[in-house]
Amino acid sequence: MRYWSALIRHLDLGRPRRSGAPALAALVLAIGLMPQPASAQSALNAVQSRLNFDHLTTGFELTGQHRDLPCESCHVNAIFKGTPTDCGACHGIGTVVRATAKPRNHILSTDQCGACHTPVAWNPAVNFDHTQARGNCSTCHNGTMAQGKGPTHIITDLECDACHTTLTWAGATFNHVGVTSGCAACHDNVHAMGVTATHVPIGTPVTPCESCHSPTNYTTWNPGVINHPAVSALTCASCHETASFQGMHPSTDTSAGDSRPSAKLDRLHPATGDCSQCHNTTSFLDPTVPRPSNHIPTRALCSQCHTTAGDWAVYSVTGTHQGVTGCLSCHGPNTGPFAGPPPGNTITIAGWPGSSHIPIGSADCNGSGCHTTANVNPGGWKTGSASITAPTLSVAGHATIAAAGVSGCVNCHATAPYMG
Repeated sequence: MRYWSALIRHLDLGRPRRSGAPALAALVLAIGLMPQPASAQSALNAVQSRLNFDHLTTGFELTGQHRDLPCESCHVNAIFKGTPTDCGACHGIGTVVRATAKPRNHILSTDQCGACHTPVAWNPAVNFDHTQARGNCSTCHNGTMAQGKGPTHIITDLECDACHTTLTWAGATFNHVGVTSGCAACHDNVHAMGVTATHVPIGTPVTPCESCHSPTNYTTWNPGVINHPAVSALTCASCHETASFQGMHPSTDTSAGDSRPSAKLDRLHPATGDCSQCHNTTSFLDPTVPRPSNHIPTRALCSQCHTTAGDWAVYSVTGTHQGVTGCLSCHGPNTGPFAGPPPGNTITIAGWPGSSHIPIGSADCNGSGCHTTANVNPGGWKTGSASITAPTLSVAGHATIAAAGVSGCVNCHATAPYMG
């Protein structure tokens, strides 16, 4: 009997083989050289039966590491029928078949080992099926069990699947819902796209992105609306000297832009000094821009009157009268002279005609019924000679003058000494 045991150990017949012909031949030869009791013949028949057994007929093919396992590793207590075929039934803690179980640092998952591993080896896991994972993304993607957030990842406590998918990390779409401030914490050109080289200067400390860009438009930075008070620490010339930044249009010799105009475009424009000496941050043509002390009294935009590129000192007479309701501020007594174009640099506006004008009390020219802002050409205020059939002052005009404090017809008609 000891020869039989020794021979079995020598031939390693305790391991399943898909082809046992060489081993069987050696066994038969050895047995033929020694006495063979009936029990030995039975054992030989059992070995030969095992060598010829095709495990695939059970529905569980022996592949990878399973090929080299002794039968009793899976068939505990010589029980063959009903042996489980699911990975977790053997490779689990507390199972009858005490196969290698998941280590402590294994990710939380189901017991479907085959979803990620193969029978060839546990490592590496050739496929990862996220449907078998349990818990949140960060349960595994914490930098220990699986790849976590890198050093350039944006600062967030959201779960991975708020932006990423289980197919790839790339192409993440960040969900900005609820984010209304602190853009620069991520948009610093390290964690996410930040200020570009052509961005307008934003000072130090930097002006928050949300001061100009919409905190609700996350598909594009544009259109950003410059918030001048947010960059008040900077001089205007920081941007407007050359206007070389994104979204700005430099001036040319033929058209005005966002930069200091050239001498050819505007020969009277100062070549030095900061923009704020004349302009404010609301608009370059804002009515609150300081004007010369002898400028005509108006709050209209500069561009309403000054329309001649290359010589902004020239003005449009029609433009100066748009929206004007108080004529006497320019045409009244003791007004002017006002600032004008070279060479004289002043203008004298046709004003109060003195004693030859009819009394108007508190009325203004524009409400008298005689004059309108529609006729502003030189001489347009003049009414011409008197006409009985078509009097200068209409019936409505007489009522206006009377309401302004000129009572009694004799004030004008006693001697009729007035113009027209």
